[in-house]
Amino acid sequence: VGFSHSVIAQEKFAIAADGMQVTDGIANLAGIAPYFHLYDINGNPIEIFANPHLDLEFGTGPAAAASLADMGVTVLVAQRVPGPKMHDVLIERNIRLVRRLGTVQDVVDELKEE
Repeated sequence: VGFSHSVIAQEKFAIAADGMQVTDGIANLAGIAPYFHLYDINGNPIEIFANPHLDLEFGTGPAAAASLADMGVTVLVAQRVPGPKMHDVLIERNIRLVRRLGTVQDVVDELKEE
């Protein structure tokens, strides 16, 4: 499944990542990803930031999803979502989950190809 530019030109992509570099892998679990890379629909970087919710005892996933929504994210790229609570927040806040393996750069390249 590719990314469609016809969806909304204002889409903002968050890529859950294991590190701050584009060569770092896409995080296994979105909610506890160490970093998020934000990109526009054309693969242009917007921001890279550390997951501010990692110190929570529980509720990390839903808190991360809500923060991403508050930042205007419309698509979350990760290998998996950790549980139903985060998934529920993604649905409530209209964030589409796209499951991918590989690196941040793989996703950026895919965005630029479309």
